[in-house]
Amino acid sequence: MKVRIPVWKTLLMLLAVILVGGLLMFGISFWNFLKPIKEWTWTNWAIIGVWAALSFFLIVAGFLTSYYEVEKKYVIVHKGASKIIYNYSDVVYIDEEQSEKKKVVSFYTNKGHVRYLPFDSKGILYKVMIANCKNRLPKEEFERRYPKVKI
Repeated sequence: MKVRIPVWKTLLMLLAVILVGGLLMFGISFWNFLKPIKEWTWTNWAIIGVWAALSFFLIVAGFLTSYYEVEKKYVIVHKGASKIIYNYSDVVYIDEEQSEKKKVVSFYTNKGHVRYLPFDSKGILYKVMIANCKNRLPKEEFERRYPKVKI
């Protein structure tokens, strides 16, 4: 089942990339933009146009390629061209309190790594992970087995 990430969460993730890209593009040609607008040449306008076009393309591509695929044994996270697979059997602890509070699925793998996945609009991913992760440990047991991991 394909589950979409809410538009505003995707936009927040992409906004940082767009701003850094803009700073790089305008920073490289900083001296060209110090002149008054009436003295700008076509290169100034071309830089702005390229940045706007790339930003628009990035936003559209981000919306189309950011989603979750919920399967019986795993969740596939699609972010752009990358795919990350999280098996339910590898999840040993889900921080339910933090997940519900922050609206981000916060879980720990059997290797002690923490992962964060933003909620979808209906919370389907969170409910499926709670239901399908059979190897989950109670908090005390998790802290005992993974003493170096801080919850």
